[in-house]
Amino acid sequence: MLDTMVGSLPPDLETFRSRQEGGARHEYRLSSHFQPIYSLAHQRPVGYEGLIRAIDSRGRQVPPIELFSKAPHGEARILLDRQCRALHVRNFVKLGEDRSWLFLNVDPHVASGGLRFGSFFLEMLKSNGFPTHRVAVELIETPFDDEDRLTDAIEHYRKLGCLIVIDDFGAGYSNFDRIWRLKPDIVKIDREMTRRVAVEPLARRMFNGIISLLHEAGAIVCVEGIETQSEALCAVDANADLMQGNYFNPGGDSLQPADARRNLFGELIAEYRTDVAELQKRQQARLEPYLAALKNAVQDLSLGTEFPQAVQVILKLPCARRCYLIGSDGLQIGANIESDRNVGDYDPRFDLVQPTEGTDWQTKSYFRRAIESPAKVQITRPYLSVSGPKLCMTLSFAFEAFDDRSQQVLCADLDFATLAGGDVVFGAGNLQG
Repeated sequence: MLDTMVGSLPPDLETFRSRQEGGARHEYRLSSHFQPIYSLAHQRPVGYEGLIRAIDSRGRQVPPIELFSKAPHGEARILLDRQCRALHVRNFVKLGEDRSWLFLNVDPHVASGGLRFGSFFLEMLKSNGFPTHRVAVELIETPFDDEDRLTDAIEHYRKLGCLIVIDDFGAGYSNFDRIWRLKPDIVKIDREMTRRVAVEPLARRMFNGIISLLHEAGAIVCVEGIETQSEALCAVDANADLMQGNYFNPGGDSLQPADARRNLFGELIAEYRTDVAELQKRQQARLEPYLAALKNAVQDLSLGTEFPQAVQVILKLPCARRCYLIGSDGLQIGANIESDRNVGDYDPRFDLVQPTEGTDWQTKSYFRRAIESPAKVQITRPYLSVSGPKLCMTLSFAFEAFDDRSQQVLCADLDFATLAGGDVVFGAGNLQG
């Protein structure tokens, strides 16, 4: 059973009472906590997430998940959720902020089942004089059996004029399937992914691609849970739109001036520029011998040197793994010329997909880009080469063959881990061919 006391406390507080089995009653004092959400481009808050804070009768702070567990699914849970949202709206209006978005968390079960208990949301916003276009309905990550019902519920909020937000993307049910179904305006990256990108090379390499895909899906991307400068720099490098976390501001029951973190953002962007410039220098220095060797091999091939002999200048370099030729039709010419150091890399599981003469590479970016820009070295981002199999980068260069002047592409696969050293972000976007 849920009891709500409204109006007997100051405007920024409410009481939630729950009655457990056996008759035991618990009382919680509820208040709002607003954490700012910053735009990197504007270097100021563009939104605030309303977070519920609960104190029990003994003065203990109760986590939200524990608070909501006191109200079982159904009417009790819906009423508590409504109480929290109404409290946040009243408190936010009281603070006098008249531009920013207000992010309000909504449980999928509440979103899909709330209409069965009467209209609430629009009337509540109108009664507080708060426009729907400034509300960001944030769908929290939780399993939900009927995604069709959830889609209908989200469309209800969209028709009201609210922004739709998916929280904790990358955790549990907040995945690409939910993105495709709900077509959110904003997607928040799960804080666990944020933590990992700063410490795990694989997560860091994937991070930029994930955010790029979300952008292509038509969503603004917010990286939440940022605690350190390193995590913030990863978000900047990945081209995130919005950022949230204790590194910028832990939030509270009041709002700060819009320019309060401008110096912090200035320092962050300056640090990012310095890091990028230093990374480019390191990467260019490491790649320079391979670029020069590739061009020398192409020159020798153009003058009639046999392929195995021409590529030895490349294969003698420590990170080179193999070289191969591709015709203008995208088909491989002859077999790979492997480096001697590849002997220990053989993996019989990948025998079926080993390249041979006639293997078709015409869909590969390193072939297409080389054909489109002849006489210029092309450099891929790291990817798994089944020839190893291990992560590699491919250098490619289109040139005119000696015998029939047809266009051919010379490719050289490099060991990514050895070449990159400690730089987990190492790829085509930062290099000059």
